[in-house]
Amino acid sequence: MKFYLSANEVDSIKAWADKIIHGGHWGDGDIVIPEESIILNKIEGMQDGMLDLKENEAKIILTWSESSMGIHTMEEDSVIKKLQRIVNPGP
Repeated sequence: MKFYLSANEVDSIKAWADKIIHGGHWGDGDIVIPEESIILNKIEGMQDGMLDLKENEAKIILTWSESSMGIHTMEEDSVIKKLQRIVNPGP
């Protein structure tokens, strides 16, 4: 699903990823699983703020968001809501 992200929302995702990827979630850190790498490459290659994600990629970013320990900025809340619409599109 394709959706728009502001520069601040992108920064939030990158901060979450950095905490998780370099924070030792797989042993001593700095290990990037292929799916994470694909997501980061998609973010780097974004044009006009549009990002195209699959459901499982949205779930990975939502997992990254948990690094904020439930305290989120407005931008983080906005990204989380957009990702949740991908995971649970509803009617």
